[in-house]
Amino acid sequence: MSLTEILAAIPQLSFAERQQLVRRAIEVEDEELPPEEQAILDQRLKDFRPEETSGINADELKESVMQRLKPQ
Repeated sequence: MSLTEILAAIPQLSFAERQQLVRRAIEVEDEELPPEEQAILDQRLKDFRPEETSGINADELKESVMQRLKPQ
């Protein structure tokens, strides 16, 4: 069965069958990465977020946006 055929068959499944399909797909994706791949991801995350304090919290963001939206 091709991927196209599988995708076409999904809408014909019952809700319970679709849930089971999703659960199984998640289980397959939950396999652990090899250590070298995990190290690459860890480094990329570190490069993306070099400092935990580099952002602002949600309240500060909301206040900033609200100030910009106030009529002048």
